[in-house]
Amino acid sequence: MTVALGLLLAAVALGVTGPAYLRPTADPRVHPGLALSAWVVTLLAAAGSAVAAAAVLVLPDPSVPDGMLGVAVVCWRALARGTDVPWLLLVRLLVGVTLLALLARVAVLFAASLRRQRRHRAERSGALRAVAEVRDGVWWIPCDDPVAFSLGGGRRGIVVAATGLRRLGPRVVDAVLAHERAHVRGRHHLAVALAVAAADALPRVPLCRAAPGAVGVLCELAADAAAVRRHGPAAVRAALAGTAGRTVTPRGAVGFDAFPEVRRSWLDSPRSVLLRGDGAAARLLAGAVALVPALLPAAGAIALVLAACLAP
Repeated sequence: MTVALGLLLAAVALGVTGPAYLRPTADPRVHPGLALSAWVVTLLAAAGSAVAAAAVLVLPDPSVPDGMLGVAVVCWRALARGTDVPWLLLVRLLVGVTLLALLARVAVLFAASLRRQRRHRAERSGALRAVAEVRDGVWWIPCDDPVAFSLGGGRRGIVVAATGLRRLGPRVVDAVLAHERAHVRGRHHLAVALAVAAADALPRVPLCRAAPGAVGVLCELAADAAAVRRHGPAAVRAALAGTAGRTVTPRGAVGFDAFPEVRRSWLDSPRSVLLRGDGAAARLLAGAVALVPALLPAAGAIALVLAACLAP
């Protein structure tokens, strides 16, 4: 129970205080890839802590060899016989079952979101294949509007661009394609699906409620950062101006014209040299730092319970 309490408090701390302590990552001086890593790791850590807590509560242990089934039988017999109900076991059973139900709901919604994305990708790719010209890994479709989007799925995904995009010039086209390739390379479609599933399943949890907006914006900024690194901010600004107001991005895709105002503000803001890196080590460090606020209350709760148990 002590370990379960610590894990449960960690999940609650992440879910309740996550948006507050992740807010500083929105600073333009922080690389958006690091901020995105912090958000995704926080979501996964909250879910992982809840899963671990539920497992500790419902699986067999030395005190309850039969696990959840044994706890349920003991509580039922006490109620049937009119004897004192073992409240600690009853609380353990209710909390464990509730956690499992909530986590199952998140898993079902996430799987449904992935299935929708896969279905939309199959439908769109089938229609696009008939008219698209594939060149350098990009599906070029005959369309006068300068639009571009990416479809997630598999290891490579699909980057789609309209032939009308070429009117903006080769430098701008390269920036747009670098942006969309960054989406595919970073598995941003999965990050967005996770955030949306969490919000649909647990809309009253602050972290889950804020996740779709934050993750969606940070995915776009992280892709912009990749394009800026290769082609410069001027090309990305020109691309945003050239694609503004386009609304032909299909469902299940990530379009280049998403969140234009926020992205323009980020491009115009000063960015610190020290925090521009987004390598694997930097992302790992960002994720680890994001877990500190959850570890503190969990460690404190475990220490208090152990102190109470060991006190003479």
